[in-house]
Amino acid sequence: MTRRSIAAWAAAVLAATAAASLVACGGGVGSGGTGISAGVAQGTVNGFGSVVVDGLRFDDRSVAARQENEPGNESGVEVLLGQRVELAYDAGVASRLLVKATLAGPVASVAEAGQFVVLGQTVLVNADATAGPVTQFGGGYTGAAAVTAGDAVEVHGLISRLAGSTVVQATRVERLAAPPAYLKVSGIVGALGSGTAPTFVLGGLTVDASAATVLPQGRNLANGQRVTLLALPATLTAGAGGAPALAAAQIRIEQLGAQGDEATLSGTIGALDAGAARFDLGGVTVHFAGAAIAPAGTTLADGQYVRVRGRIQADGSLQADSVTLRDGRGEAEAELKGNIIGYDATTLVFRVRDVAVDASAASIESCPGGSLAEGLYVQVEGRLGATGVLATKVHCEDEPSGATVEREGVAGSVDTAGSTFVLTRSGAALTVRWTSQTFFGNVTPDTLAGARVGVEGFMADGVLVAQKVKLEN
Repeated sequence: MTRRSIAAWAAAVLAATAAASLVACGGGVGSGGTGISAGVAQGTVNGFGSVVVDGLRFDDRSVAARQENEPGNESGVEVLLGQRVELAYDAGVASRLLVKATLAGPVASVAEAGQFVVLGQTVLVNADATAGPVTQFGGGYTGAAAVTAGDAVEVHGLISRLAGSTVVQATRVERLAAPPAYLKVSGIVGALGSGTAPTFVLGGLTVDASAATVLPQGRNLANGQRVTLLALPATLTAGAGGAPALAAAQIRIEQLGAQGDEATLSGTIGALDAGAARFDLGGVTVHFAGAAIAPAGTTLADGQYVRVRGRIQADGSLQADSVTLRDGRGEAEAELKGNIIGYDATTLVFRVRDVAVDASAASIESCPGGSLAEGLYVQVEGRLGATGVLATKVHCEDEPSGATVEREGVAGSVDTAGSTFVLTRSGAALTVRWTSQTFFGNVTPDTLAGARVGVEGFMADGVLVAQKVKLEN
């Protein structure tokens, strides 16, 4: 079977299971879905079943997550807890999923545990759910104390205007195995110069934009814009007073969407003007006159983490229909749906959708014999720890039809032409099929044979259609 026919086959399977997937994955109005027929969303990943972004579920089975790490080149990536993402969707089904890191580059200095500087941007680690998503750590980091100067890191976070300054409140900090090919910085343009060699500042970074490609084409830079730039590491220098400076290769002016689009956006409130009923959300002006504020009785204030839903205006601002406070009390900090993998009966620690779960203090519901076990399909709700979920509730159920499931074992009988292999565990064999949308982590189709792998995907006619194939440690 050719790669093109495989993609067509997978699309047909997805179409046939669309209605089931919205139920199984929690999509649709009234079942935890977006409640908007079509639109765009930017926010923080706080769970999986489908992908969960700030408590809203999106069926992501028909798209591959992408990230732009080099100018004009989007590559496939794995979606992780705490990442910032951008989606386009219709009826709760994602048609595009971009992973949007805020920073990628070297740690210049560490002021104290929980505060460090990357490319002139002050990064704050958050351990308080009332102030926003608790910062997740990966790549070998176990917490803020592990971050040291000189480390290459990728930071996902909220650009927050607090107390007259701009900081990045981290939602995820990942140590990179090697320095990135291109440095990445997102921020709000300030002190924009003019002339043949324009410069501007992003926080404590000076940017030379004279040779940069500015996107979208035809747009001009302006103060107050939210931008993301890519630059070669060799252009990073020490400017006046030792402050960092670099020459951008590409500058992308961020925009939620087109005028009239429905949009959902999350971040921390800044520059609140209660009289004018507006505030700043990471460089986007939000007008909230007439919007429903939840929970009822909430008084908005600078520093609160909110999810805003509304419509994009001609000037790029957002006219809100609703503003929802997300402080870990009204809605679960994290939620997962999937199979228990790597279960430790002594510690009650396991993984669901490749997220570490500690169920030692959780209530166990509807599980056989009142106990957890390897392979059970569960729903998990809980709080965010530094490296995963501290479960408050684990509920067992039968695997829903069309749901994303997980299997692990040894790969064999690999057919690269047919895009299939056989996954074997404890003598049981299962055929796995991959498509052009499948993400491969630390393994490729050519190195699959004999490898121990974990597979995430959905069942179709007895075949596991893989969304992710990842080498198991």
